[in-house]
Amino acid sequence: MRRFFGEKEGDKIYIRGDEYNHLKNVLRLKAKEEIIVSINTDVEYVCEIETINRGVAVCKINGESKCLKNPSKNIVLFQAVAKKPKFEFIVQKATEIGMSEIAPFMSEYCIAKVTENKAERLYDIALNACKQCERTIIPKISKVSDVKGIIERFKDFDIVLFANERTDVGEKLKNLSKCKNIAIIVGSEGGFSQKEKEKFIEAGAVSVSLGKRILRCETASVAMMSLVSILSDN
Repeated sequence: MRRFFGEKEGDKIYIRGDEYNHLKNVLRLKAKEEIIVSINTDVEYVCEIETINRGVAVCKINGESKCLKNPSKNIVLFQAVAKKPKFEFIVQKATEIGMSEIAPFMSEYCIAKVTENKAERLYDIALNACKQCERTIIPKISKVSDVKGIIERFKDFDIVLFANERTDVGEKLKNLSKCKNIAIIVGSEGGFSQKEKEKFIEAGAVSVSLGKRILRCETASVAMMSLVSILSDN
């Protein structure tokens, strides 16, 4: 069945905006067809479309169940802002892999910025990725911060890991299964300056090597997120 995000009001679910446009004008669904609707909680609803009219689809709830595809742990990706195609790719894959939050930040070597319009686009990418991978909670996409701002958040995590592209002696990922709140830090196209790396380590972050080859920032993000997601579930 097709998946959508909507809003629950009483015993009905309402689909509006871009999701309504996709339902009506792209997929051309009709009344009485069944769909699955999420409302950004850990519950998914099997619904029957009752009416499609004037910018809203009204749906009757036929059943509900807890979604088992949502992240079981709080894993946050602190991603230095990269160029638009790369950053959009990272947001999509972060959603699929199971990040609970994507927190962009500006570092010394960033050459791109996230504007308000871009932030809306990133949200749409995350929403559509949720439907593709069948999770029902959209990851939070935070406002753009800086290095100082993300370091101030280190206290909220059991462990903070940062991808260090210029070391072959980084810590091995271990005992992540005991951690419930994990932060990952990945740089932009230019990586991190030595001063930034020292600040991370002084604040308690763990330097992690992803191998002897220098990876593109989007490759490093996917590799780091995948490793942490898999190892933290073991």
